[in-house]
Amino acid sequence: MVLPSNSKRQVNWIKTTIIIGISILGSLGISYLGVAKESIIMLFLLGVIFSTIVTSSSMWGIITSVVSMMAMNFLFTEPRYTFVIYDSGDLVLLLFFLITAVVSGTITSRLQKQIEIAEKNERTTQVLYKIASGFIAISGEKDIISRAKYFVDNYTGLKNEIIIFDNDEDYNNEDYNNDASNYYEYPVNGSDGVIGEIRVFKDKGDTDKQNEIIIQSIATQLGIALEGNKLYAEREQIRVAMEKERLRANLLRSVSHDLRTPLTALSGAGNLLAENFDVLKDDEKKKLATDISEEIGWLTNLVENILNMTRISNEQLILNRDEEVIDDVVSEAVSRTKRILNDRSFTVTLPEEVVSVPMDGKLIVQVLVNLLENAVRHTSKDCSVRLDVKIKDNCVEFVVSDTGGGIDDSIKDSLFDRFVTLDKGITDGKRGIGLGLTICKAIVEAHGGKIFSEHNLPKGSKFSFTLPVEEELN
Repeated sequence: MVLPSNSKRQVNWIKTTIIIGISILGSLGISYLGVAKESIIMLFLLGVIFSTIVTSSSMWGIITSVVSMMAMNFLFTEPRYTFVIYDSGDLVLLLFFLITAVVSGTITSRLQKQIEIAEKNERTTQVLYKIASGFIAISGEKDIISRAKYFVDNYTGLKNEIIIFDNDEDYNNEDYNNDASNYYEYPVNGSDGVIGEIRVFKDKGDTDKQNEIIIQSIATQLGIALEGNKLYAEREQIRVAMEKERLRANLLRSVSHDLRTPLTALSGAGNLLAENFDVLKDDEKKKLATDISEEIGWLTNLVENILNMTRISNEQLILNRDEEVIDDVVSEAVSRTKRILNDRSFTVTLPEEVVSVPMDGKLIVQVLVNLLENAVRHTSKDCSVRLDVKIKDNCVEFVVSDTGGGIDDSIKDSLFDRFVTLDKGITDGKRGIGLGLTICKAIVEAHGGKIFSEHNLPKGSKFSFTLPVEEELN
């Protein structure tokens, strides 16, 4: 707390008077013990030093020196109890005492001021370090500005507001008079020049040098933090744009490849059937028609996946929930994949009782179709495929398993990401654009369920997902 000038002067008068009084009483006490006045002088000299220390001013030390010399003259030089000096030696002694006391007090005062300056500088250095480190782990323009305002409030105690140009948001909680004569301005600099300012209001008078250093440091760190936040936001925008471009390129490359293959097959089979219809045998015609049907079915599933992925990316995946019987959903999924399961050992197990679950039946059929197609596409023809459905912990669990080579370790942790296939984690020459499992995950989680993969011991892979039997209330 800073005392007003008059109050501080009164306190120093009291301190000086007490020290002089103690010095006089102490000197009288030791004089009765027979101590010579040359030694008594040291007691008064200590009083001068203490007076300088407790008042933090050499002026009070000089006053104490003069009063102490007069007290020495009055009490301990002949004739006593007068201010007359008969002995020239006493005069020289008193003069040397006065000079020594004044010099000692002045040196003590300067030393004390240097110590105070050093302590203040140390405190300022610690504050500057806290300010610099305080902006490191903060992000977001609002939080950065709030942190800067907190630092000004906490380390200077001055009323302030922070203005960022070209920004309509108000980060200040108080209304101040925006007359420029009522505040000091400290510019906040960025790479493009001054981007704002810290305004410190003159409610409590002028700021001292230490507070100016602190505020200027806060303004500098604020500018650096805002520039860093701006650069980070720009980098994030670039990264997101590059990621979108990469996904778009992958999607276009994959779709163009996967469309070309079935379209070529459709075109060849259609031309062959049209040009040689009369000479082809019935079983050959049936084979061509079956091939055409399979390719059309595969194309339909591909288009469904792309449309669903588009809805998911645009956050427009809408569930049309209804009570669906598990047997019907599984039957629909199996019928849609029957063309690729004909040559396989395929087993389906269902709960003994009829179970209905609130779901979007069309989307859950799509999940089962994707999982079954994955199991067929990534295993050889001698491998078996199973679809098991069971009730577990108030959920219905669907499990699609196979006896193939299992999940490759290179993509185990990214199976449900977009465009992930077996060849180095990116879309390859195999049919499939790496969207099936991503879509499965989005659909299952939209239903409040979970999907996961694991090894199917002793060999193969297993994909499971759960759906709550009862619809969750929002």
